[in-house]
Amino acid sequence: QATKMLLVLLSLVAPAAGLLSFNEAEAMERPVTKVLTLLQGMKDQLEKEAKEEAELMEKYNCWCKENGDKKAAGVAEAEKKLKEMESRVSELAATSARLKVEYTNLGKDLEKDEASMDKSMALRKEEVAEFQAEEKDLLNSINSVQSASATIVSNSGSFLQIPQHKAVARTLQSVLDRHVNQLSSENMAKASAFLQDPSTGSVEGILAGMESDFQRKLDDLQGEEQKNKASYEKLIAAKRKAIDSAKLQIATKKEQQTAADEEKMHLKEAIKDTKESMAEDLAFAKEVKEKCGGKAKEWEKRQKTRADETEAVSKAIEVLGDDDAKAVFSKTMNPSFLQVSSSDDAARREKASAALSEVGQKHDQRLVTLAMEAKLDGFTRVKERIDGMISDLKKEQADEVAKKNYCTEEFQENRLATEKKKRSEQSLGVKMEELQGKLETATDDMDALKSDIEEVKKQQLLAAQNREKENGEFQRVVQEQRQTQELLKKALNVLGKFYNAPAEGALIQANPKEPKTFGDYKKSSSSNGVMLMLQQLIADAEELEAESTAAERESQEDYEAFGKDTIKTLETKNKQIADKAEAKAKAEKKLVETRESKEGVSADIESLEGTNFELHETCDFTMQNFDARQKARSEEVEALNQAKSYLSGAKL
Repeated sequence: QATKMLLVLLSLVAPAAGLLSFNEAEAMERPVTKVLTLLQGMKDQLEKEAKEEAELMEKYNCWCKENGDKKAAGVAEAEKKLKEMESRVSELAATSARLKVEYTNLGKDLEKDEASMDKSMALRKEEVAEFQAEEKDLLNSINSVQSASATIVSNSGSFLQIPQHKAVARTLQSVLDRHVNQLSSENMAKASAFLQDPSTGSVEGILAGMESDFQRKLDDLQGEEQKNKASYEKLIAAKRKAIDSAKLQIATKKEQQTAADEEKMHLKEAIKDTKESMAEDLAFAKEVKEKCGGKAKEWEKRQKTRADETEAVSKAIEVLGDDDAKAVFSKTMNPSFLQVSSSDDAARREKASAALSEVGQKHDQRLVTLAMEAKLDGFTRVKERIDGMISDLKKEQADEVAKKNYCTEEFQENRLATEKKKRSEQSLGVKMEELQGKLETATDDMDALKSDIEEVKKQQLLAAQNREKENGEFQRVVQEQRQTQELLKKALNVLGKFYNAPAEGALIQANPKEPKTFGDYKKSSSSNGVMLMLQQLIADAEELEAESTAAERESQEDYEAFGKDTIKTLETKNKQIADKAEAKAKAEKKLVETRESKEGVSADIESLEGTNFELHETCDFTMQNFDARQKARSEEVEALNQAKSYLSGAKL
């Protein structure tokens, strides 16, 4: 009976030993030795499993440290960085507000400067018009006086004997009335007295004095105009320089504000992303801490259980392997004491064992173990084991079907999600290329506008240089024409004094007796033509002077109009640059957002690929061996049912 109990013990121990095998014949020959061998195998297996689990736990602890401590350190670093970014955002907001106030104030000052310059230009225009009118009046007065002088010189005799003396008197009176404040008191008194009584003075001297006063007044007027012009040009140049400087400062401050706002926007996005990442890291760190804490407790409990199991096996080996125990077993465990059961029970056991062993050898070693139990144990217990195994096998079949369905659905969802993400990634890539193209176009347009601005400024400088050169040329032409007029008039006066003087008669009559030599002296008949030509040349010089003055006035007006147009052009192009910069900033923002979206999609694709890899690791074996495993379990169930029927008394 002890031997049978030992065999039953061996049959129950064998399945728990995993890969340990059991041979009934050998057990009958050396049962205790076989038990010791099995126990030693169990001990070795326990120690091996303990070592393997210790290595796994070491890797798990490394994972806990990697994803717990380092995540916590990462969160602390992120919090520090977050404070720095929030501080920087506040600083940028203050900078943006300050720059806005500064360029707004500059804009107000710019409006005042432009209004002041426009007012100065309008006043200058009025001043030039007054100068030209006064200059023209003085020139006309000088011409009138000179014409009167020429008329008096061309006629001999007293003033009252000149046929045109009344017209000359009216001219002098008109000149006196217009320029009462422009003649010296002496010349004014002489002229007034002469007009009241022509016999009181020399008309030539009075006219010469008037011409001298008018010429001096004209020189003073022109000199004052030169000073006014120089002062005006200096003032306008200073105002334009101040306006250009203000515009440059406004544009620079707007660019600085745009850069500050853009950096602030990017920092806010980064703060948002950092907070989200921190929340995820904190949640994950908390989850890791809970998992690792639970796993540590589980490991501690598992180590204790395994130690208890190892200690029990070791004590059993110590008890059975003792020399005294061996001596006892040599007397009690002799094969001659074993009894054979009835032939009918043995046949039924053998038939059930064979049915289980045949299928077990092909599919499941547990059936082989059960076959051994069928030879040794009671029918009721074996049949209970068979029912339990049938139930387990059916449950495994159902679980495997559910797992196959799960794997099929997961593979399908993973494939569809991956395809969708890849399409999204491709679309975002195309969008990034479009935005990059827009950025390049905006940059090229801004460079072109900046180049245009530089070109306009060059034109502005060249226009100022040309205006200065034209004015210098005008001054030279006017001076030369006036010098020409003076010389021509001087020549005309010299000729007039001679050719306009009355011809003198012969003082001595020629003696008829004397031979003829030459007659009375006759003035050149060409003198009238020469003097007319001189007068025409004087008129031409005066006309050229007037034309030069008109052309100078027109050039000045054109230059001032060009200046205004240039300012408007610069304002337009600077606005275009600002608009392009704003569009570029928006495109850069969209590019950053698109790039981040694409990176997120790429991360999702990588995650889906990782999930796919994990699915393959989890499901490939089930999917590839599903039909074979289902068939094997069906055969196992069939064999178990057949063995049960044999044990229940079915006919052999």
